[in-house]
Amino acid sequence: MNMKKKFRLFALLIAVMSIHTFSIGQQVSDAKLRSRLRADNSSFHRQILELKEFGEERKKISRLTKENHVPVKVIAVIDTDGADDNNVIKGYITQVIGENSNNVYELSFDRTTKKITSVKKTGEGDEPEAVEKKQVEKKPVAHAKPKKNKDDEDDDDADTDEDKPVKGKQKEKDDDKLP
Repeated sequence: MNMKKKFRLFALLIAVMSIHTFSIGQQVSDAKLRSRLRADNSSFHRQILELKEFGEERKKISRLTKENHVPVKVIAVIDTDGADDNNVIKGYITQVIGENSNNVYELSFDRTTKKITSVKKTGEGDEPEAVEKKQVEKKPVAHAKPKKNKDDEDDDDADTDEDKPVKGKQKEKDDDKLP
């Protein structure tokens, strides 16, 4: 083989090896990134469970279960979409009533400081059944029958004498039948 062919073969071999090495290096950095993200998610989840807001929502479980007659759960949810690009991870304290789920609180976690930076109440988990009950109580009660005057009562008594027997009148009829 001449020198040119050896050089081309050597250059091709170097190019193939460098591409393979680049992909291995990228795999290692992806693994490190996933490992760091997993550690951050774990830290965030632990901090959510320690929040007083999470504890307050958990205290409502027994009452909501009794009111709704379905299982109620309060869970911590971490949104991992886009977490690779940002230093902020979003999370939620979610209230699950039967098949309905509501985000009660929205949380932000800073990956550099490894702490929760904000806790915002979303207003979605304001116990919809309790709100409906309050609205029902505020509705006006059906109108009561208007009060009757004494004159109206006398007219009504005359009509009802013929239709309905009254105890006193039945006795009189019974007394009439006696021999």
